[in-house]
Amino acid sequence: MKEYFLIYIHGYGSNRESRKFKDIKEVMPNVPGTIFEWDEDTNFSFLLETALSHTAEMQDVIIVGDSTGANFAYQLKEMRKEAGLNTVLVLTSPLLDYSKRLNTDLVFSENLQNSLIKIDNVEDALVILAKEDEVLDFSEFNVRHNAKGSDVIYVEDTHRLENFTSYVGYIIGYIVSKNFQE
Repeated sequence: MKEYFLIYIHGYGSNRESRKFKDIKEVMPNVPGTIFEWDEDTNFSFLLETALSHTAEMQDVIIVGDSTGANFAYQLKEMRKEAGLNTVLVLTSPLLDYSKRLNTDLVFSENLQNSLIKIDNVEDALVILAKEDEVLDFSEFNVRHNAKGSDVIYVEDTHRLENFTSYVGYIIGYIVSKNFQE
């Protein structure tokens, strides 16, 4: 098995105490990793460039992004791809398009809004979507057209993925499958 490094990028309103990161690390205790903490005022270009420079010597990195953090995880994966580096990407309840938010009362700062990209085609990722997501609208997400080379799993859960420990096995399975595909 390859020697991976794990980067976790939490969602809006979360922090380094993320239960999802802890759940993943519990199952992968020997995989070194870090959580990239951010808030609305973060310089996201600097954050992503820092993540890229810190992993530039690492050929195999696992990036897990949750909700808003999934958008930044996808951006980082694309940066690594341009640099010729391998990335296993996992997106949970991903914010792919700011305009697809259901809770429009929660207005993101201009800095945060401007740092997000619209992701029309998710490529080469494990995507976990909650069927009862009350925060993001995935009704137009078309697996055949929007998830090239990706595995998409719909789960009986809400946006926060309260049953996340039940999905960690899918994440490990995806990582293992990527290990054998290369």
